[in-house]
Amino acid sequence: MFSGTAHSAYDEALNYARERIQGGRPIIEHQNIKLKLFDMFTAVEAARSLSRRVWLYNASQRAAMQPPALEYSIASKVLGTETAFRVASQAVQIFGGNGLTKEYVIEKIFRDARAAMIEDGVNETLALLGATRL
Repeated sequence: MFSGTAHSAYDEALNYARERIQGGRPIIEHQNIKLKLFDMFTAVEAARSLSRRVWLYNASQRAAMQPPALEYSIASKVLGTETAFRVASQAVQIFGGNGLTKEYVIEKIFRDARAAMIEDGVNETLALLGATRL
């Protein structure tokens, strides 16, 4: 779910960068925006990869009648939510002042990404639990 939130933020930023004109050209043509979008893309794909890998691993554990690997699930939740927040924050930066208005969905994605770091256990507390299981 959280890598999906990050992906939505990335998609919104990419589409906005293609549409928004500044200096007579779309902002996606500006080097800084390109670098930011590629960083966002890389982070989203890393979070998606971990969440899928953890799901497959825990599914195989379940099939073998073994308990799930909680530390892996915690790592996936922490990385996913932190990625979602970072990518959403970068997306808001690309949107500029528009990113904080309710006119654009990125504002809600940003709020949801921040809330994700708290719901189902605060990331710091979960990380401590995961660390004790290593």
